[in-house]
Amino acid sequence: MRWAWSLASRFRSWESASNWRRPGLSWAIGFVFISGALTLAGSWAADAPRRLGATGLMILVCLAAAMMVQPFVFSPPLIAAAAILGCLLVVRRDGSPGRAPALLMAAYTLAMMAILVAGWLIEVGGVTASALAPARAATILLGLGLAIIVVAPPFHTWLTATASESHPLALVFLATALQSSGLFLLLNSLASYPWMRSDPLVSSTLRGAGLFMIALGSLWCVAERRAPRIIAYALLVDFGVSLLALSTATAGGYGTALGMAGARAAGAAVWAFGFSNLSDSTSPGVERKPARKLAVMAALAGAFSLAGLPLTAGFAGRWLTLAALSADTTATSAVILGIVAVGISSMRWARLLDVRASPVAAPLPRGRRTLLRIGAASIVILGLLPGWLYAWALPALSGLTGLLPPPAP
Repeated sequence: MRWAWSLASRFRSWESASNWRRPGLSWAIGFVFISGALTLAGSWAADAPRRLGATGLMILVCLAAAMMVQPFVFSPPLIAAAAILGCLLVVRRDGSPGRAPALLMAAYTLAMMAILVAGWLIEVGGVTASALAPARAATILLGLGLAIIVVAPPFHTWLTATASESHPLALVFLATALQSSGLFLLLNSLASYPWMRSDPLVSSTLRGAGLFMIALGSLWCVAERRAPRIIAYALLVDFGVSLLALSTATAGGYGTALGMAGARAAGAAVWAFGFSNLSDSTSPGVERKPARKLAVMAALAGAFSLAGLPLTAGFAGRWLTLAALSADTTATSAVILGIVAVGISSMRWARLLDVRASPVAAPLPRGRRTLLRIGAASIVILGLLPGWLYAWALPALSGLTGLLPPPAP
């Protein structure tokens, strides 16, 4: 261990002397690694493909490296590299290619081109607030690229294809990792360019995109019967609420969006662990095979957290968003609609399962039972103590000085 300690000491010394180091960057990178690593660490208990661990770690490295690039508008090649690696995860379970890899690659290629052109306009073209037309063009291109990264409709088709074709853990890992990186890039853009932050079009676009994601995701949830696709739409609804929090243009709204990223990763991972251990995880309600009660409990806990029901990890974000948008009746109604739609869809799916004791369903190994209990309990604990999820938000925002109010004299 002596060599590891020496290497860590040298890295800290180099980091302190580096010009690129920014306050809060280590918190953002740490969140990406911790949230992704927790999902990957439990892949053994979900019968995930063996390639998920190594490929997922390389994806996290690419996303962390993208956060270090300055100016950030030239980071899309690293995000595209993460998407290329993600194509290895979204193949069908038998290894054959499906629709998801092609859709994922096409979407993130378009995102890379849009953000790079916006970066050229900003850094080379000298876009400022006084140059209204170039600034508006750069804002639109940057918004298009970020919309693709955060999987906003109509750029979500790879997500639903992955839900139908790939392993549940690959679905939630890739979706939460890419959405979190898109959130950090969005916050970085608002902090870096005052002319973009002061543009009323940006706030109205964030609000409109959030309402659009919640409305479509809620409708699709209600119409869907397959659990993986319900969770895919629940992720759209959850990030739509995050965009509504960002549209408030306040430090509290930015912190709420960051805290929701942690709750999103936790809820999706617990659902994936539970759903992967169901004996009828492919077509519940059709084959009517007996399901394992503990796996159903964990899957429901994760789904309820993504819905934002009380006593779950996702509830605090919904409550803070509702408090910030109390004067906006439309946004408040949309948040409540998302909670009800995802919650009802999850309960309806659970009712289709046959959880009667049967010798056909072999008991789970002790290690898996322990992990499922810990996962379900953590959703409730984080719901009762949401400060653990939101404590890192303020340090992560400390480097984005443009988003925080000036210190009191």
